[in-house]
Amino acid sequence: MLLRTRRVLAVSAAFAVLPVALAACGSTPAPAAAPSSSAPPPKPSSSAPPKVPDREPHTLVLNATGSGDITTIKYSLDGVEKQTGAVKLPWRESLTVAADGKPHNWTLEIDYSGTGEGGIDMFAVFDGKPFGSTHGGSAGTPGTHISGSASVGGAVNG
Repeated sequence: MLLRTRRVLAVSAAFAVLPVALAACGSTPAPAAAPSSSAPPPKPSSSAPPKVPDREPHTLVLNATGSGDITTIKYSLDGVEKQTGAVKLPWRESLTVAADGKPHNWTLEIDYSGTGEGGIDMFAVFDGKPFGSTHGGSAGTPGTHISGSASVGGAVNG
């Protein structure tokens, strides 16, 4: 009888523990402790590069001043060439240069002709500062036909 009593007590104890064990498995976990105020919150990881603020484009102003008859003006920025016909001096053209940190090549070429004396100054201004200059011209006696060309160029960083 003692053996049977022990078996009944063991089975009864097992059934008494079973509801407690099942209740522990089905319950929600306790909430995690809040991080202390002195530790910074973790930063989310992202594969996207950080956003760089947009930069304003630069301005390159090509200029020609002086006296003489201009027959042609050619100018280019990054290989894109434009040409005008005859113009009166002073002449000016403003170009936008991308703010990309890369070098941008430019040129300015003037063809002139006429009689007598003439002189042409060509210069560039990049973001308000003088950048490059040259002078073209010739002298002749009155009635002599004069022709020539002058050019200036360089590279600016965007």
